[in-house]
Amino acid sequence: MNAYSLAPLLLLFPAIGVLFNGLIGRRFVEADAKVGERWSGWFASLMAIGSFVIAVLLFLSLQANEFQAMIVPIIDWISIPSANFYIPWAIRVDTLSVTMMLVVTGVGSLIHIYAIGYMHGDPNFSRFFTYFSLFIFFMLILVSGSTYLVLFVGWEGVGLCSFLLISFWFDRTNAAGKAMNADAGRKAFIVNRVGDFGMILAMFLMFWAFRSLEFGAVFNTAVEMFEQGHVVEFGLFSAPIGTVLTAITALFLLGATGKSAQIPLYVWLPDAMAGPTPVSALIHAATMVTSGIYLIVRSNVLFELARESGPVIFGVISTPDLVAYVGAFTGLLAGLIAFTQFDIKKVLAYSTVSQLGFMIAAAGMGAYVAAMFHLVTHAFFKALLFLGSGSVIHGMEHGHHHLHEHTHDDHHGDGHHEEAPFDPQDMRTMGGLRHKMPTTFWVYLVGALALSGIPPLAGFWSKDEILAHGNEHALVVYVILAIAAVCTAFYMGRQLHMTFFGEPRHAAAEHAQESPRLMTTPLIVLAGLAIVGGLLNLPYLTQAMAEANHNHPAGIFLGLEGWLEHSIKSFELSEEGILHLPHTPIVLSPVVAGISTLLAVLALGGAFYVYRNKPETAADPDPLQKLKPLWWFRILPFETFYMKFIVPPFNWLANWLAFAVDWNFWHDFVHNNLIRDMFVSFATFLADVFDKFGVDGTVNGIGSVTKGLAGGIRRTQTGFARTYALGVFLGAVALLAYFLWVLY
Repeated sequence: MNAYSLAPLLLLFPAIGVLFNGLIGRRFVEADAKVGERWSGWFASLMAIGSFVIAVLLFLSLQANEFQAMIVPIIDWISIPSANFYIPWAIRVDTLSVTMMLVVTGVGSLIHIYAIGYMHGDPNFSRFFTYFSLFIFFMLILVSGSTYLVLFVGWEGVGLCSFLLISFWFDRTNAAGKAMNADAGRKAFIVNRVGDFGMILAMFLMFWAFRSLEFGAVFNTAVEMFEQGHVVEFGLFSAPIGTVLTAITALFLLGATGKSAQIPLYVWLPDAMAGPTPVSALIHAATMVTSGIYLIVRSNVLFELARESGPVIFGVISTPDLVAYVGAFTGLLAGLIAFTQFDIKKVLAYSTVSQLGFMIAAAGMGAYVAAMFHLVTHAFFKALLFLGSGSVIHGMEHGHHHLHEHTHDDHHGDGHHEEAPFDPQDMRTMGGLRHKMPTTFWVYLVGALALSGIPPLAGFWSKDEILAHGNEHALVVYVILAIAAVCTAFYMGRQLHMTFFGEPRHAAAEHAQESPRLMTTPLIVLAGLAIVGGLLNLPYLTQAMAEANHNHPAGIFLGLEGWLEHSIKSFELSEEGILHLPHTPIVLSPVVAGISTLLAVLALGGAFYVYRNKPETAADPDPLQKLKPLWWFRILPFETFYMKFIVPPFNWLANWLAFAVDWNFWHDFVHNNLIRDMFVSFATFLADVFDKFGVDGTVNGIGSVTKGLAGGIRRTQTGFARTYALGVFLGAVALLAYFLWVLY
């Protein structure tokens, strides 16, 4: 089977969706809202499904052609024959790109269908699906491009769509009158520009060193230069190839911290929850935020060559190690901050930051397959959780609308009645929703347990693979990630209990209703994927099984590794002895798996214990702030120690990280003072000083000098012949004097 020629349809389908909704979709909706929404939403969804079908055909084509990568040209993009410079716009079909295509289009199609029900009644329904299709279009460009320059087009495109979708409800304001959605969109756009600046510099440096931006050419040239100990010349300066590779990969890390929300550029992601929930599921769980992980995995050769170069950064650490530590500390920091959140989507936002930290850490440790494995499973259960939270919000809004109607009837004509502000995303107003929304509860439970790492759900297998690799090769990273995993299980237990268990703490929760089937059906499909997703890369359960299948061909055991090894060139270079790639254990580690499972179960149980029947009302404080010791602590002499030395430091640390570090420092100081104010100051300097006195001053100065010279020369033009004759005579005398001086 060969469907490579169909690859351009992958981009054509969402492009058609953009044109349809952008040009005529609104007219359908305005003519008949019910019929128009069906046309607008289902047309965009069918285009996404069409791209998914193409991705499946490319998957089958790779299997039929022994996983050989194929470059499918589309157009001649940039061509400068005199400089021997040629960059085509082409689609790279290999196992890594097809994996991303399947995730983007598969999960994206389900979210499209869900969004038809979620966005029902919105006056800008067709505009929403225009942006949605545009995002799919640019995301597919990012993952399918055959060069870094095409990848960067998609990289910038998804950044634009993120801004458009986060600030979709740009006209909404909060109680203080601030346009939170518009501010969140601008914040995401500006913060990502910092990371994008690193990407641009990396490509400049890469092109200077390797004279190409095409993946294969860059990797082959880099390996050749590394083996020869090449020195790269920069005019008057020069640097060893190892130093250049370290600089390139460090700049890639800066780009990844922006798109994948890592320290220090993660501050935009929690605020991005202001956008519609399908946006959070598509962009901030399954697709755009994984761009940084895809970039690092795609550039695995450069990172492994940088690892071989040793600790170049300040002489103490290599770029891959820096990547691993950034990911690990991000995972822990975000996990601790999630303890203090009450917004159901912001808990998931910080959880996303934390899980992205796991993926970044895995890629930094050289566990590229484990990073991709967690990327895929995370797309399943985190999209499920975000869409599930949207279902909860939808149900709470329905309950509040029902309550509002009855309250309005009861107080009809009462001009003194004032409704208290209500936030349908505040978990303190929920409780008892498992009885009101049973389908949402059960699928949400599956997603929460998968995220917490409970076997045999998908999250357990992918997270355990990362922890097993850390235990084998980077013990410090393993410990940090293990603590972060405990935090994950605890805050998910906290969210489950506050949302679905206990008694309703608000009248809106009393009247909440299950979401329509158009919304719950994608949830059920994603829940199924979260259950069986671990089969994608199931490790061998015993050493005997591994020895019997030592080549671990693609199949139910290590299927994803057997699939991706054809695109991760570092595997091949490691076998040739050029690189020393840290290999991930292929056999399940009972110790690592047992410890992580035990800690996850204890954390979930601890969360349910702390929040048992609490808070009772929406106004009650968070029980986490007033932890009481277990009964056996009271019998043993631990109660005083626990209450004085455990609880206060923990509460102080969680609050300090959430408010002092995350909000006051990163959000306010870094974003406002360093990024915004420095940007404004620099722009003001360029406009008021550089442009006014530099550019304009230079142009105006040249004009003034020219005008002065012209005025002086003009005075010599008297119009009298005797004046010109005198000038000719004096010139002849001067020439005669010059020649006499030269000759004698």
